[in-house]
Amino acid sequence: MNTDVFILFFNSFLTTVLSVAAVVWILRKQYLPVIKQLEQEEQEDMSDEKHHEHS
Repeated sequence: MNTDVFILFFNSFLTTVLSVAAVVWILRKQYLPVIKQLEQEEQEDMSDEKHHEHS
């Protein structure tokens, strides 16, 4: 296998991995508080429904 081709392939692969990692990191940083808030509200709704069912 040609070394130049391998270097180009490895470079594109590394760029893709770094791009995906950066996007995931930014999205988690931006949306993690929103997701946690929504999960908390969902749990509160679930517990409210359970209280209504038992009473």
